[in-house]
Amino acid sequence: MISPKMVAAHTSTHSSASAEWIVCLDKRPTERSGEDVDIILTRLKNVKAFERFNPNLLQEICLCGFYECLEKGITLYRQGDIGTSWYAVLSGSLDVKVSETANHQDAVTICTLGIGTAFGESILDNTPRHATIVTREVSELLRIEQREFKALWEVRRLRELLLPSLFLE
Repeated sequence: MISPKMVAAHTSTHSSASAEWIVCLDKRPTERSGEDVDIILTRLKNVKAFERFNPNLLQEICLCGFYECLEKGITLYRQGDIGTSWYAVLSGSLDVKVSETANHQDAVTICTLGIGTAFGESILDNTPRHATIVTREVSELLRIEQREFKALWEVRRLRELLLPSLFLE
């Protein structure tokens, strides 16, 4: 679950050239034009998390993804939460913390997620999150909501079964 402390920096902190794709991602998917999708696609092709994705799948991600910019110290979700979204790190970094108690006071950072890292796959089977995720610095994320991620996952699995080369280049 997204923390109520989440702060959106959006276009005010970006140059107009780099902000164009963010403006496109900020639109509701049903309001995105073909040009919007092309702008998002051009940007995402340069993101490590997506570099091996088939262009068709990447285009589908452009149709359903959302942009988020979080300030330093924001808890994206807590260990034990049921997930609602999958994420890819576009810039910045996030700490992965695990706790042995329910109050999370003893949470220990086990690793840091950086640019190009994707996380949140537990939304596929509604299992609780295995860790707490906290921004280490201002971080930009691409977020895909659970319903859309599951649909993309099923399409991917079907494609891999029928024609594996459709998913990866």
